[in-house]
Amino acid sequence: STYQLPITGLVDNPMMLRTDDIRERWEPQSHYVTLSCISGRLGTDLISTTQWTGESFQQIVAYLGVHDSAAYLYITCGDGFYETLPLSEIAADERIMLTYDWDGHPLPADHGFPLRVWRPDRFGMKQPKWIKGIEVVERFKPGYWVEWGWDAKAQVRTVSVVDTVAADAAYERDGQTFVPVGGIAFAGARGISKVEVRVDG
Repeated sequence: STYQLPITGLVDNPMMLRTDDIRERWEPQSHYVTLSCISGRLGTDLISTTQWTGESFQQIVAYLGVHDSAAYLYITCGDGFYETLPLSEIAADERIMLTYDWDGHPLPADHGFPLRVWRPDRFGMKQPKWIKGIEVVERFKPGYWVEWGWDAKAQVRTVSVVDTVAADAAYERDGQTFVPVGGIAFAGARGISKVEVRVDG
């Protein structure tokens, strides 16, 4: 109830927003989001899919009245993390959003309550959590993990993993044996058209 998000910098209309302000001022949007960690190896369990709800940064930026010289949002977080989000990226993708709900409930504390950012097609290191301030700035500042030498773009790479071969659930049909096989295929913002599985070497 005491939380407020300052949005300052190169804007005509700086704001101090409560979470209720954010929920009520703009039209919310929801997306099913698969998020994965850049440090996960092939077959990692550091990946999950959840419905995220929040406000498109396009709506927020339009209300701010950013100056012509503005080029980035510099986002600071409660754990000391920081990240830079280009305004050009926001202008090109209305899905980029300030998120407050997962599956219709407020964000869990360990996943960014009260606010976090979602950027499609990026690993988790580009998704700031526990946001405490946003400043509209002119110059690029490297993000926290970029300063530690991690990939500046952190774009999700295509991955497919067979992680279940249910041999004990095999069944016969028309003289053939069928074995249920399961797993995941994920390519960020790029769609998956098919997954091919080879069983004979």
